[in-house]
Amino acid sequence: MTKRILHVVTNVAHYQDPTQPTGLWLSELTHAWQVFAANGYEQRIVSPLGGLSPLEPRSLKWPLADASVKDWLADPTRMALLSSTARPDEINPAEFDARRHRLVGLRCVLRRR
Repeated sequence: MTKRILHVVTNVAHYQDPTQPTGLWLSELTHAWQVFAANGYEQRIVSPLGGLSPLEPRSLKWPLADASVKDWLADPTRMALLSSTARPDEINPAEFDARRHRLVGLRCVLRRR
């Protein structure tokens, strides 16, 4: 049976000041995605509102945008995963072996069933 992991990402596109953009720090997802993929996990992405998970602009610049980030950005299939994340009501957490949370302002937490 394939192990499944659920990545929880943000929908927040800016701080309280709308001129201050924020979002998902992409390498925090790409590094974990690579490790879980290499270990045979099926992976899915969910966000609080579903839909677009915006990317933190600073995470896309040198030297922070490493090879895993560049690979993800160049892959339309992977980018589509971030433009159409599932909503929580579309997910049954019991179907996943672990959930990995990374929301703006919160620490990364891996929870196992």
